[in-house]
Amino acid sequence: MFEKGSTAVLSTSSLPFIVAVKNAGLYSFEKGEWLLQYSLSQSIYKLVCISPYIFGIGDNGLIVRYNPYNKKWTHTFFPTPQRLWDITGNESGLIITHVGSKLYISYNFGSNWSVVHPFKELAIKPFIRSLFLDKDHLYIGTQINTESGGLWSFSLDSGELTLVKRESTSMISSIYIDCDDWMFIAKGNARSKEGSIEMKSLLTSCWRTLEQPVSEKAFLDVFNVGKNIYTTTSKDEYGFSRLYEINKQSQTLSPIETIEGHGFRGAGWKDELFISSPIESKWIDRRDNSIKLVH
Repeated sequence: MFEKGSTAVLSTSSLPFIVAVKNAGLYSFEKGEWLLQYSLSQSIYKLVCISPYIFGIGDNGLIVRYNPYNKKWTHTFFPTPQRLWDITGNESGLIITHVGSKLYISYNFGSNWSVVHPFKELAIKPFIRSLFLDKDHLYIGTQINTESGGLWSFSLDSGELTLVKRESTSMISSIYIDCDDWMFIAKGNARSKEGSIEMKSLLTSCWRTLEQPVSEKAFLDVFNVGKNIYTTTSKDEYGFSRLYEINKQSQTLSPIETIEGHGFRGAGWKDELFISSPIESKWIDRRDNSIKLVH
């Protein structure tokens, strides 16, 4: 049933992992045991817990929501054939996702949505690839766009759009800000080995590129497990991607494990890690240094 792998994963306080199995639906996973939570024929590419709800987005404008009050999953579609890659929000009810160059914003946990055009003043509008909400600022990473690609900051209060970092040949596939106000971005270009993880303090404009032991075409996801930060990659010429731990102090990447296929998303729970790839799902139990393929 699981031979096609998975495309997204989330760890919650009540369940170690919720996994979006490719073209099959949402499953809970705990210590090797799978349980179907919600059947879907479309793939999901990001799962987030925006307390108290769980949201997921994916193919053809798909958005799913888990309501903890009635313990039910529901789904609907935005009017687009496009794949949605990211979603963010906060506990006050603000939920933000994207379609093309537009933002879809809800202020009541997804009950109603409005459309915002952050790039309306740009002649060439980039497609959105990643999002991260930090207070009243939304950070937007774009797909490759030679004219207006890169990392942007959009003020939800004033509507002001500011270019943080220009990228003409790379996408920004993931954005993460830790509790010490350090920002990390995952970059990549599928046509060349130009993938990198870069970081900077929100208090400065100086970017630092982390040292990596292997050239990567693209880094795809940056996620934290407690105080530890990890990143996944696209597959190499042999069909394998890698999981790295990010060392902020030494500004280096340390390889942990390989995964067959693109490492789309990762999550962690206590001493366990779970990496989602469309080819295989990999569960890493670090309590006894065991690594398990989950099919």
